[in-house]
Amino acid sequence: MVGLSGDFDVIVVGGGPAGLSAGIISSLKGLTTVVFEGGTWGGLLSTIYPKKKIYNYPGTPRIRAEHLVSEWVRQAADHGVHLIKERVTKIRKNLEVETSEGTIFQAKSVIIATGMKPNELGIPGETKLSKKDRGVYPYVIEPEIFYNRRVLVIGGGDTAIDAVIDLNKIAKKIYLAHRRSDFRASETNLELVKKEKMAEILTNVTIKEILGQLKVEGAILEDVKTREKIELNVEKVILAVGLTPNTEIFQDLGLEFQGKFLKTDELQRTNIEGVFAAGDIVTPYQLATVAAAQGALAAHGAYLYIRDPYWKQEHMKDKSEIKRQIL
Repeated sequence: MVGLSGDFDVIVVGGGPAGLSAGIISSLKGLTTVVFEGGTWGGLLSTIYPKKKIYNYPGTPRIRAEHLVSEWVRQAADHGVHLIKERVTKIRKNLEVETSEGTIFQAKSVIIATGMKPNELGIPGETKLSKKDRGVYPYVIEPEIFYNRRVLVIGGGDTAIDAVIDLNKIAKKIYLAHRRSDFRASETNLELVKKEKMAEILTNVTIKEILGQLKVEGAILEDVKTREKIELNVEKVILAVGLTPNTEIFQDLGLEFQGKFLKTDELQRTNIEGVFAAGDIVTPYQLATVAAAQGALAAHGAYLYIRDPYWKQEHMKDKSEIKRQIL
């Protein structure tokens, strides 16, 4: 980090869609900005969904996630955002941020955009067979490894349905298992899966165990009503069972939560002065478009907090008028 000052106007924690968007907008507003990412730029778009086509991001029809992320990173760098590959391990109330390298940075404002991580079911075989390409995955990261394989997809949301669509005509056989009778995925894609008979759909079942020693050799499901066990002969298992917020680094900060998400106001402000939050960490609407918008709004909020322009008018009580004035 030679030549990099430890003091910034804005420190963004997390380099996913929300964090990169926040970094870009902060820098465009003339704020010295750094974005820290301990994993891979783009967050889940890069680590879990790199080959997934993003159909719902405006202006980029059918772009792959990895390509969309690369454009964000390039844009952030072009606008002078410092992009640092270090994991933040602590955020303090005085807006000090400590990294895994033991370096401490001081900010005037902090934007938390740490995103989500895949849920774990805690069933036998899950952890052991999730390592070293042994057959358990959170999504279809490399489609070619599923070629001519028997695959079990667990889940009822968009991630599960998208996995089935991505594996159609690649996998030898696809089972789609969901613990409920109704799916919460996009109706359009769900109907496509059903119409094209892309998978054998099993509802009202849960997965109890993944079989195999060195690799996946099968899975055991259980009917939620009859408790009857169902053993499937599969070679790959995709556990698309939802995400949980990454909250470890600010557990002691005293932030308010709303359920499992950080609580923020219209400007993405948390209850701690100078600390903002954006993206999957604050909303159940896990879309890149939502995360990017919230990142931009958090950056605007940080600008108002730091620069305190005469037009901010925070004394106004009418929230709709506040929004009109600042947007």
